[in-house]
Amino acid sequence: MRFEIKYRDGMGRVCLLEINNKKIETPTIMPVVHPNPKKQSVPIDFIKKLADIVITNSYIIYKNKFLREIAEKLGVHKLLNFDKIVVTDSGSYQLSVYGKIDVEPNEIIEFQERIGVDVGTILDIPTPPDVDKEKAERDLEETLRRAKEAIKLREERGYRLLLNGTIQGSTYLDLRKKSAIEMSKLNFDIYPIGAVVPLMESYRFREVVEIIINSKMYLPNNKPIHLFGCGHPMFFSLAVLLGCDLFDSAAYSLYAKDGRYLTETGTLHLEEMKDLKEFPCSCPVCLEYKPNELYNLDEKERERLLAEHNLYVTFEEINKIKEAIKEGSLWEFVEKRVRAHPKLLEAYRILKNYMEYIEKFDPVTKKSAFFYTGIESLYRPEVLRHKKRLKRIKYNKVYITNISSKVERPYSEHINIVKTDVDILIKHPIFGLIPYYIDTIYPLSQHEAPELYDFEKNINDRFIEEFINWLRKKIGEENILDIRSYNYYTSLFSEDFDSNAYRIRKMLQYQYGYDILEGVNVRVIRSKNTGRLRKVLNENGDLLFSIRSHDNFLIPSKLGAKLLWEKIPFPKYRVVVNKEAEPFVKKGRNVFAKFIVDADEELRPYEEVIVVNENDELLAYGTNILNGVEMREFNNGLAVKVRGGIYE
Repeated sequence: MRFEIKYRDGMGRVCLLEINNKKIETPTIMPVVHPNPKKQSVPIDFIKKLADIVITNSYIIYKNKFLREIAEKLGVHKLLNFDKIVVTDSGSYQLSVYGKIDVEPNEIIEFQERIGVDVGTILDIPTPPDVDKEKAERDLEETLRRAKEAIKLREERGYRLLLNGTIQGSTYLDLRKKSAIEMSKLNFDIYPIGAVVPLMESYRFREVVEIIINSKMYLPNNKPIHLFGCGHPMFFSLAVLLGCDLFDSAAYSLYAKDGRYLTETGTLHLEEMKDLKEFPCSCPVCLEYKPNELYNLDEKERERLLAEHNLYVTFEEINKIKEAIKEGSLWEFVEKRVRAHPKLLEAYRILKNYMEYIEKFDPVTKKSAFFYTGIESLYRPEVLRHKKRLKRIKYNKVYITNISSKVERPYSEHINIVKTDVDILIKHPIFGLIPYYIDTIYPLSQHEAPELYDFEKNINDRFIEEFINWLRKKIGEENILDIRSYNYYTSLFSEDFDSNAYRIRKMLQYQYGYDILEGVNVRVIRSKNTGRLRKVLNENGDLLFSIRSHDNFLIPSKLGAKLLWEKIPFPKYRVVVNKEAEPFVKKGRNVFAKFIVDADEELRPYEEVIVVNENDELLAYGTNILNGVEMREFNNGLAVKVRGGIYE
């Protein structure tokens, strides 16, 4: 199996997943297909148009003599008439419904291998919500025992079968954590999070979110996460934001049987829609039929067409989510979707309790601007990261002030001040404090917000107070200026102060956490057309850094990379590669995950990093795709997109 990240936002990721030489792009949905075509509401030929991966039930095949004979003779792909990836459940669903099934755990593993399944599933115990903890613990211990036996069986017999290792533990988060930790040790290929369907059916989305996060935190980052039984598109975006890669859906068919019409924001009933002139959808079914026409069809035909619509809207939502990830606007997309239902919004709000963890996976820069959509936006990773990185800056003297919300951003381009070495910190309702000299860096200027209510504006008061207390300890009370002392101090400053160089120095401190330009003379070039910062040259006129226009990050040249290597101590902002990759990397080739020996574990995605060998000799510089922790785990895919090699 090959699994590699292509794009990312939040903890969401668009990945390439290759299984048995068959490639798919995640996140994606696996339609549930009944192994008996007579019981399948939507023909497999229709599903083939949308899906590259399906899931079916190996226990149903095993128990049906006719289906079993075909599967054992021709394979599960021929049985389903589907030549792409086939995943099977093992009978856990039947176990949860009927309480017992007549197949042994290893027996169903052997059967899944025998019929040529691509990804099989252990026979786990799906413990429902709210059972007493002793039962949940017993069920989990049995699931773990079966998991170990399944892995042992596969290894001893050399099975090609990939395996799902399902995370259980009911609604007990400590048991979910234990399950994730123990399952991770067994090196399963995919990690489903199980037994959440009853919670979703009861709109207990907050508990589902906590289960996902408390499982995900202890699962390997280099394996896909499958949210078992999640088939309603209204929850997809939030689940993807939390790192889920795969979903399975029987909802498209089950809902159609009941006359229910899926949308990305909820469920409608066809009977209640029959008086509408048009459907609120542009799928082929909804374009061909009016609501009353579809309603008046015979039952079987109506069910089939309604299931087709449900499947269309399900895949459409997945495609929209992937596009949002690629654009860097997944947070905004989710904040729009969760407002479809109060229970979804409640679930989303719980994320602020886990934002320290989520921030590690969220890119430091994005193509899209930060949109404030409500009070929840104040707790997003971009805000948390900015508040942390404010402490990276070396402050001399500080003046804290307010600016009217009517002043355009960036403030430094619309407010004329006396250029001095005083760090002006501007109070801001979203980001708390914005230093005047770094206010062009993403997302400090690249954000949009309506006029906030007073209570929203006051939320950052505590942060500002705590930051001022931190400053007092760092630089002393006397260096925190009021308006009179600020005016007096600035009046003494000469006009030849190089504010451009000072600005770049502060921007580099904020970006890297070190004083990169200490003792270095530089000249800053501004654009003749826009007047904005564009290049940083050394005293010989050689390029050190370019300022990227859309986010104002400083992008190092070869000389700039050498300066970073000299000024930043090991292992910070470093990616270490092995000897095999060294000759290629120093010539400017990209760094792939399998060649990485180590990396700064504090790296966030899309930072500007330096690549070194095991002796900390500089080889190259570029942008990391994986964060520091992921670089130690992944064995596939691009880890650093190299801008240049030192020996090119």
